[in-house]
Order: sequence, then C-alpha cells, then structure tokens
Amino acid sequence: MSSVVLLRGINLGAKNKVDMKSLKSLFEEMGYRNVQTYIQTGNVLVEQSSIDAPAIEAALRESYGFEIPVAVRSKEELEEIRQHSIFSKEQVYVMFLAQEISKEQQEMLTSLIDDDFVVWKKQNVIISLSKNYHQTKFTNAFFERKLGIPSTARNKNTVNKILAKFS
Repeated sequence: MSSVVLLRGINLGAKNKVDMKSLKSLFEEMGYRNVQTYIQTGNVLVEQSSIDAPAIEAALRESYGFEIPVAVRSKEELEEIRQHSIFSKEQVYVMFLAQEISKEQQEMLTSLIDDDFVVWKKQNVIISLSKNYHQTKFTNAFFERKLGIPSTARNKNTVNKILAKFS
C-alpha cells in the first residue's frame, strides 16, 4: 500500500531545517520501502502497509532535535479527497489532522468558518478559501488552535502532485 507521511512545520524560512536527502535515508533506515520525498515542506512517500506515526515522530525528534508532528494518509485516501466536490474549487487547502475530531469539534468549526469546507473522515478538513491563504484566518494555525491537535496543510496543487508521484 502506498502512503504519504506529511510532516508539520519543517523548512519554513530559516527555522526547523530538515534536509530531504537525510530524511529519505532516515525512513529507509527505519525499514520503509520505495521512499521518495516531495518538496521541502516534508512529504515522504513510502510503500508500506503499516506505518507507525509515533515511531516516526520519535526518530525525527532524535535525528533533528525538535518535535515534528506527522499525519499519515494512504494513496487511496488522497484520491478520495481529490474526488470531493470542494476539491474542484479554487484556493483549496487540506488540513491533515493528526487525529480524528469529535462531533462537537466539527460543530464548533461549522459555527466559526464561513468559507466552503467539509470535515472528511473526521481527520481532514477540505476548505475552499474565499481569500488568499496568507490573508485568511483559516490557516493551519487556526485549526490547531481551535481543535487543540497538530495538523499540517497542503494546497490542492501539492496534493495532486503527491498523487502523481505515486504513479
């Protein structure tokens, strides 16, 4: 099974630097097969049926010296996200949540967000922003603050390119 491990908060400016070559090597040392990285924001594609996110986070912390939360999604899950009607709109982002959210958290988001969005499978927020990502309040930081759980954002273009790399 093909999956992507999405790393949160790396290589943003001069902060939290992670070299993609060393990242690929780390995953290979952990026993993951057919490891590929895609762009500096931390997308690691692997061929593996079982992925241990806590073990990956521990290895990342040990190797790089800071916390790097991860979200893991299968190729099939990304394809399902891409099939959602909101994904076909403009300025689409997906917030990949580190864990599932409750019904109460979903209802809270509905009361706060006025842009078109959906919580998909309780662990992904697909949102079509009415403003540029850097002008909206509905950023990754917003979702982390409101939900109290780590998440990482990818735009529609990045999700499509990750899927293309699986081919």
